[in-house]
Amino acid sequence: MNRTKQLLTALATTAALVLPGAALPQEPPGYFKIPGTDTTLKLYGFVQVYGTDDLSGRIADIENYDWATIVPVQPLNGTPDAKEKGRLYFTARTSRLGVTTTTPTRFGALDTKLEGDFNGPNGFQGQTYTNSVLFRLRHAYATMAGFLVGQTWSLFLDFPSAPDTVDFNGPGTLALVRQPQVRYTFQPAPDMSVAVGVENPHNGGVGHLPDFTAKFGYTPKWASLGLGFVTNQYRYSKLGDGTPNNRTAQGYGVSLSGSTKLPWNDTVLGLLVFGNGVGRYMFNAIANFDGPDSSGNLKLWQSTAYHLGYTHVWNGEFRSNVIWSQTFFSRNGIDPSTFAPADDAGSGTFVPNKRIDQLFLNTFWDIAKNTELGVEYELGRRHTQLHQTGKEDRITVSATYNFF
Repeated sequence: MNRTKQLLTALATTAALVLPGAALPQEPPGYFKIPGTDTTLKLYGFVQVYGTDDLSGRIADIENYDWATIVPVQPLNGTPDAKEKGRLYFTARTSRLGVTTTTPTRFGALDTKLEGDFNGPNGFQGQTYTNSVLFRLRHAYATMAGFLVGQTWSLFLDFPSAPDTVDFNGPGTLALVRQPQVRYTFQPAPDMSVAVGVENPHNGGVGHLPDFTAKFGYTPKWASLGLGFVTNQYRYSKLGDGTPNNRTAQGYGVSLSGSTKLPWNDTVLGLLVFGNGVGRYMFNAIANFDGPDSSGNLKLWQSTAYHLGYTHVWNGEFRSNVIWSQTFFSRNGIDPSTFAPADDAGSGTFVPNKRIDQLFLNTFWDIAKNTELGVEYELGRRHTQLHQTGKEDRITVSATYNFF
């Protein structure tokens, strides 16, 4: 009987493709049952186009560096890249394609996800030629019975507290890292979740310890609250003269986050994150690497960051957001003589930062069921440990067309 039903479904699907007016089986948009299997497949994705106009300077090599907001490496005042103002850039590289599957098993549903976009850098065939940026892997994982194995967002990232920005990156307080991992999630109560994970370490396998993550979530009807933790090991495999070295330092990060919808349908959200050697678990820490003290011991940056966001819903089509963010770094014993020179790469790219300020003001317009337009003003200020500053003033527009 099952086989007959599957055959009839397949025939109906084929008929709908070739016969005008023929009815498809009643499945949600994007879903279909693979004939001859128990697997349901869903296709999803969108076409997305961005435009950015920098009123202040920006990094010139956008093919090999991030083209979206990345204030921690914003060109410093007085450098060549900072003096070139008014750079316009259009791209469709964030357009996305994904597929998910669900298959019943005796242990519960086996779900998989495979997703990619075209945001990989291509210095050979970028905007200089045909804008042929590269397809890149975003997610590739499976889940079953509370376990997740594969590549996806770090457990340290809290989505409910991520602000609604037009910019592809948003504030640099977030853990914008996807990596291979194994995690387990369970629910001690209907509105509570606890998850623990082991994730790919930052040092590419130098040493034997993965990064360890944990998160507690509480989601009553009125809010979403989260408490996250990560610990990661740093290690110098060699000193500057090539001498082998096994000195290590253990970093950690703690995050407190939350969001709530107000009675008049607006939303307030926030995130606080702090720790030593937070590294890539805080996007703004990209230019603050670990370093030695005067005795050669490995030291890590102390980091504290927060963001606050408010969403106002004007009506069923329009919504606006204001987001404010700050990140603070202290040396914590790192030798100042190890800092990169202020004219590094012509822009001061990797001079360690002391404070980063960010402001986002935007409006989204849902002009159709599957079409959204956005416009945003972004202000960023970078203050370095060498008492220099860099500024970002950017206007970003986007158009997103979902498949369904």
